[in-house]
Amino acid sequence: MGLYDNTPEGEPLMPRQPSHRHQGYLYTAFIALVTAGIGIAIFASVVSLSPCNNPLDPDVRNRIRKKWDFELRHHEQEVLERVDTHNRWSLEDSERIRLRAQWDFELRHHEQEVLKRVDTNKRWSLEDSERIRIREQWGREVEEYKREVEERRKNEEEERLRLNMFWTDPEPHMCTSYSTREFTARLVNVPSNYNRRVEACMATAIQIHGVEYTPKWCEDHGPNNVVGHWEVNQQQPDCVSSWIWYKDLGCVSPGSGLRRIEQSLKNIPLGGSWSEFCATTPASFNGVHFVGAQSCLLDPNNNGTWGYWDIDDKRCNK
Repeated sequence: MGLYDNTPEGEPLMPRQPSHRHQGYLYTAFIALVTAGIGIAIFASVVSLSPCNNPLDPDVRNRIRKKWDFELRHHEQEVLERVDTHNRWSLEDSERIRLRAQWDFELRHHEQEVLKRVDTNKRWSLEDSERIRIREQWGREVEEYKREVEERRKNEEEERLRLNMFWTDPEPHMCTSYSTREFTARLVNVPSNYNRRVEACMATAIQIHGVEYTPKWCEDHGPNNVVGHWEVNQQQPDCVSSWIWYKDLGCVSPGSGLRRIEQSLKNIPLGGSWSEFCATTPASFNGVHFVGAQSCLLDPNNNGTWGYWDIDDKRCNK
């Protein structure tokens, strides 16, 4: 026997190969182990087995519950917002409907107003045309009346000249106003059957102090007693009154811009009206001419007549 000859004689020199059944078991076990590892890896990736993510842990369940509560509140808030948005849209739709109805009403009202204005303009145009027609008719009637008056005047003048009517016995009377005296005269050669005596009186002129005047009014007392009245305002020195005793009474009132002037009226003719002469006796102040006093006062103590004027004065603006 040799040095390494420790094997039994009945044992073969080469080791025995495993059987096919044994190899199948090993392969199946390997496959099972690999599959189990893959499943564990997949499970670990989906659900971590660490204590902080374990669904059986109360803290984890509390955290999950809080998350659900937050999501629920968020969902409820979104629902409320959607409801509020829907309500707001409904209100906006109602407002749009109201505005549309208001716009339609205003549009119809505007159209009616336009139609009214068009109708009014047409009516005004017709009225303007009617007014123009009436005005033209009036103009023609006025011209016709003027022609008739002028023709009647000419006829009366010719008739008066033919009848040779004239004034006689001109007589002066009292002064009626500043530098003005009344005169009267009688119209003669008036036929007894002449029925336009007043018209003849008013149309017949008379010369007084070289100036022709027509009567201011006439009195008809019969064919031979037609009297004319004149007011002559030239060459009547006895009818001239005057102002004296100029007095500045100061400003009418603070800020009025007016200063009051007072003067006394003298030389009122006998029988003359103090108020008439006061209102017609001229005066001038600061370059402004007045035909008479703006207001008058009769002093009962001495029968004196006082005239008053309110003239512009910037010094009275303060």
